[in-house]
Amino acid sequence: MEITTYHLKVTFTEPILGTQPQKDVATEFTQDKARAKGIPVEDEEETLPEMLEKGTTAFHRLDGQPIYYDYMVKGFLKEAGLVFNGTHGVRALRSKIDNLVFVLPRRIPLQLPLGSDASFLERPLRALTAQGPRVSLARSETLPAGTSFACMLQVLGGPVSEPVLRELLDYGQFKGFGQWRNAGFGRFTYELAQA
Repeated sequence: MEITTYHLKVTFTEPILGTQPQKDVATEFTQDKARAKGIPVEDEEETLPEMLEKGTTAFHRLDGQPIYYDYMVKGFLKEAGLVFNGTHGVRALRSKIDNLVFVLPRRIPLQLPLGSDASFLERPLRALTAQGPRVSLARSETLPAGTSFACMLQVLGGPVSEPVLRELLDYGQFKGFGQWRNAGFGRFTYELAQA
């Protein structure tokens, strides 16, 4: 089996928002889902933030440092795969990413720019419901532009080539990682090199 390994470095050009609820809310939700599927979730629970203001989302943390899990990177690639399905002649691109692209390590440290720290952003959420329009407030931990991370991508087989990966990653300058990416949060630039 042919395996191609790439080093990926992502640098955010816009702030990024945390996606995880506080520990008690997330633990109840993930345990219910895991019990139904028989999946252990303890490794993610131990990195969740403790007691934040109700309704606040944050970043997983390991020894105080914010982290992403590997599925955040893979999720971005899969979303981009939906948008660019058929690029370079690769059909069912999202499925090929899901089955042939693997992100390492599982826990990816986020490096903040020197002298910066996390802050919080509050914003309205609007929804059209059966009872009419509703507005609620969302509060998210925010990391500043200039935050970065590095990881490895291992690609099995040949359909997801380096030009395909670059096309998918180029999408990050328009739509990035995390919450509220339609508003421009989480946009990024990247460096990709074959190992």
